Amino acid sequence: MDYLEIEGKKQLDRFGIPINDSILLTENVDLTKVPYPCVLKGQILSGKRGKAGAVRVVKSEEELKEVKEIIEKITINGKSMEGIIACGFLPIVEEYYMGMTLDVKNRAMIMLFTPFGGMDIEELAATSPEKLMRLDCTEGFDEATFRESAKIFELPDERLNKIVDIAKKLSTACFALDSTTIEINPLAVLEDGSVVAIDAKLVIDDNSLYRQEDYTLLPRTSQKKSLQELDATEHDLTYVELDPNGNIGTMAGGAGIGMATMDTIRHYGGKVNNFLDLGGGVTSEKTYQAMRILLQNETTDMILVNVFGGINNCADMADGIARAYKEFGNNKKVVVKSRGFNQEQGWEIYEKLGFSQTKYGTTDEAVQLLLNMKEA
Repeated sequence: MDYLEIEGKKQLDRFGIPINDSILLTENVDLTKVPYPCVLKGQILSGKRGKAGAVRVVKSEEELKEVKEIIEKITINGKSMEGIIACGFLPIVEEYYMGMTLDVKNRAMIMLFTPFGGMDIEELAATSPEKLMRLDCTEGFDEATFRESAKIFELPDERLNKIVDIAKKLSTACFALDSTTIEINPLAVLEDGSVVAIDAKLVIDDNSLYRQEDYTLLPRTSQKKSLQELDATEHDLTYVELDPNGNIGTMAGGAGIGMATMDTIRHYGGKVNNFLDLGGGVTSEKTYQAMRILLQNETTDMILVNVFGGINNCADMADGIARAYKEFGNNKKVVVKSRGFNQEQGWEIYEKLGFSQTKYGTTDEAVQLLLNMKEA
């Protein structure tokens, strides 16, 4: 489950990590108590808030009211604002990045740190990997290893001590919260030498929510679904739009297979546009509707179908996919990995459509086959 900035920062504060104070701008808040100048930040489960105009500096109560109204109307990737917070305008001299994330491929919990924060960490990792420190914390946080690794950044001793303290607390928070991603960007150094978390991202493993408290502070009722997401809901399908720049659609016979498929695609450098889970009770009609939705997504030009039939009929699933492709295919490239009851009959249907298949192959092989088709 993804959490908003204000919710993530509350958890950082709970584990003793310094944060900048935030005021949630509800209808009843006394605006005379807001310190000016301040930074208004839209609360939304999406990145790129700054580029979208959802992070703005205001210098008066009058300006706050005007800008707040503007931010409330901003949508990013089809999502709307859940709320707006006002944060104190701090004298920042440097911006760092610190985070922990689950490395699914290597089954490891990795801590990342760099004094080059305030930017897209994925971009930094791709263009200047030597500037990003990686520390395996699967067995817990090792202070000595962190200090040794951080020597390359030549931080002053006093500042390094503060960074180490925050890293230790972040690791504790990560494991206590069953987090798959927890990050601070930026982790700001102020004029007085203090180090403060300005922004926070928190993702908790859905499978662990039963043993966690409810950390939400704002309802999720205002999130807007795309037309395709609404379409999928009507047919008992789980469809979630992801990277708007992605070009690969996925169809999976189960959430676990779907997540593993997306992780594998990303591992090999592909960009996933959506997640589609067929759920239970799969019929020819259900796979027809699922394939139709994927094919009608204009940004998707490649599709990976990864299904295990089990008690479901692979031939029936193939029939539905085939009918949709004949109506809406537009020569989009498709790779299928289908196993289970009546798999041979299903394979024959896919072969007639000219789909590439792995049959007895692995998900890794299916993904590589799809990505190689793109390069061909």
